[in-house]
Amino acid sequence: MLKKIALCFSLLLITLHTNAALLDDVKARVTFKDAQRGEFRQEKRIANLSKPLISSGSFVYVKDKGLLWQIAKPYASDAIITGDTLVQRVQGKTIVRVDAQSQPGYSAVSRIFMALVGSDWAVLERDFAISGKVDGKNWQLELKPKGGLFASFAKTLTLSGSNAISQLDIAEKNGDSTHYTFSNVSAAGALSSDETNKFSIK
Repeated sequence: MLKKIALCFSLLLITLHTNAALLDDVKARVTFKDAQRGEFRQEKRIANLSKPLISSGSFVYVKDKGLLWQIAKPYASDAIITGDTLVQRVQGKTIVRVDAQSQPGYSAVSRIFMALVGSDWAVLERDFAISGKVDGKNWQLELKPKGGLFASFAKTLTLSGSNAISQLDIAEKNGDSTHYTFSNVSAAGALSSDETNKFSIK
């Protein structure tokens, strides 16, 4: 029995070491970490709808400010996502506001979504069991929620990229799925006055 237990721990340690080495490899490849910008295309597939819901636009992520998600199509709107609030605006008017005080689950979802877009590995390692592979310049990681709110609806999340994240797939337990494609990702650089104003919206 003791030999079997020792073998189990040995295999566990090997797995942990392998995953840690994999993550270290991926972290070293990702150039843009705490501040980046780019373009996105979001395709949401709902199990009982024949056609996907598609939107596209641009984003700016700054770790200490949050995520500015600017939808250009099918209609223009902005969402400012922080750890405490989500504010969605159309033509300068707030149409949706969610805050962590009134919606206790909000912080968990916003924190993870920003970590996924911003490649915040410390957050992802804490909330997900991560496995994956590296193939040449490219990598792919599969994230399985360890628990919490994300685990209640998400089955797996798949991240892939090279020097930046290029795709994110979220497979939900109810059969729905969301596919994000990211392009032209670069360092965020200096924010424009418009971006600064939007990040200051409370």
